[in-house]
Amino acid sequence: MKRSCCEGISHIPIIRESLPNSDDIIKMTYIFKALSDPIRVKILFALREYEICVGEMSNLLEISQSHVSHQLKILRRYGIVDFNKDKKMSFYHIKDEHTNELLKIALGTIKKV
Repeated sequence: MKRSCCEGISHIPIIRESLPNSDDIIKMTYIFKALSDPIRVKILFALREYEICVGEMSNLLEISQSHVSHQLKILRRYGIVDFNKDKKMSFYHIKDEHTNELLKIALGTIKKV
């Protein structure tokens, strides 16, 4: 790894160029904010391989349907999950495979500690 220092060799122009743009950074903070709640993380792990309705998620996590709905609303607002309607049921799923990868990496990171 290279070093950059105010009292030696500075690589500020190169580092600045490698930074994501402000809009992308804001969008990334939404993902991390969404992952800051243990219930939302459990929901996301449950959705890694299944589309799940609110009632089933409520049964799985043993919390109220209103609590599940509230957490799913937050995940939808941040663009992490979406749903498909089937008659009167809404089945939630993770929108992007990168979210699955992020969950896998995070779990792998804590397992190594």
